[in-house]
Amino acid sequence: MFAGCVYYNTLYNAEDLYREAENLRLNGQDSAVSARYKEVIAKATEGYRSDEQGGWADDALLLVAKAQFRLGANAEASRALERVLEISGDADVRAQAALYQGVIAIAEGETALGTQLLDRAMEDVQEPSDRAEGHLWLARGFFERGMAPEGWRELDEAANTSSAYFVVANLERIAWGFALPDLTRIHQGIQALIFTSRAEVHGDSIRSLAQRFSERWGAGSADVLLANAEDARWSREERDRLLMKRAGFAHEAGDLAQAEQDASRVASGVGDQAAAARVKLARWRLAEVRQVDELAQLRSVLLPAVTYDEAQALLNAMRRLELLTEYALEGEPVALIGAAEIARDVLGAGQLSAGLFQAYAAFAPNGRWTGKALLASRALTTDPVAWKQLDRRLEALAPDAYVRYAQKGHGEAELGELESGLQEALDPLVARVDEELEARRQLAGLPKK
Repeated sequence: MFAGCVYYNTLYNAEDLYREAENLRLNGQDSAVSARYKEVIAKATEGYRSDEQGGWADDALLLVAKAQFRLGANAEASRALERVLEISGDADVRAQAALYQGVIAIAEGETALGTQLLDRAMEDVQEPSDRAEGHLWLARGFFERGMAPEGWRELDEAANTSSAYFVVANLERIAWGFALPDLTRIHQGIQALIFTSRAEVHGDSIRSLAQRFSERWGAGSADVLLANAEDARWSREERDRLLMKRAGFAHEAGDLAQAEQDASRVASGVGDQAAAARVKLARWRLAEVRQVDELAQLRSVLLPAVTYDEAQALLNAMRRLELLTEYALEGEPVALIGAAEIARDVLGAGQLSAGLFQAYAAFAPNGRWTGKALLASRALTTDPVAWKQLDRRLEALAPDAYVRYAQKGHGEAELGELESGLQEALDPLVARVDEELEARRQLAGLPKK
């Protein structure tokens, strides 16, 4: 009796470990799973060897086979399943063993055999999670054989048979949607996951799949793919990540209103994600800015995120740019080149930068760096009418060193001297800007510890 109790306890512990490993696997925590399955094999093997003729020997051996399959040891698992069928008279144990024989056959590429074995075994399997796995592998077998309608049917069965397999089945639906391709099934799968709290752990994968969808079928379609993201049954943090992904798709597709709405929703929160959303909003708006006085409107977007490094960088760049333009009005036109470079290189405000470069050319039509300014403006301008005007001005500057180099590649040495001269002219102005802003206490940033 004592020996029987020890045997049963060993098997019970192995089954408990297996349930724990399965729960981790189905919830996307794969890093912790391998060690658990190895423990299952050790304990179940110990139980089996202690009484190979006992009443629970078939249960122990079935557990060994399942854990071996999870670890990819298909040959060992198959041998264990064959032994189970030799010694077991329990209908459910035999059905499970036959089911996993079918699963392994499909995993090894024998899809016709595997689907036949699974079809016969499914009727007698009692455990919903085992039945769900059978449906999942039947789906894979059918898809591999080009039988898509049967595959979709089995995936539906897998999702509906056991809640534990709902997420797995829908991830599978998305994967086959890409493979076939079937955009409707991809949309259905992602929408199902958005409304499933257990799918939150797969948030990175879902966003990556949406990105892949965008690259293949366009940002506008990917935007629709993430419909209802604001109602996702996930944590606020993960839901916000999903919203920012959708915001990016909407912006890329030209739906600026939807992009700003999503980003603003995230920006209304707290923490790094909210701060990053404010920076994103500011950058989108900076791309549309044409006049220096428009920058003031963006401070209200960035100031709540002032402790965030990127927000600080943008705020400080805007203040430097504004002050440089003031210096230009006070008789230092070269300051406009410095302001234009900040607009282009730091703020990403291409239209504003183009205007500032043109303003320098207007202030100094025959200046040392006029050709540089007009060429830079031409590169940033998107209006074909403006291109023609700039081209005419550049034609009139044919002797200019920058223009000659751009057109013919000549005059590199002279160009180097001009660039050095520009830096010498800008350095004291930039230093003066920082001194003045520090004196006014207008540079953002926390004190260094």
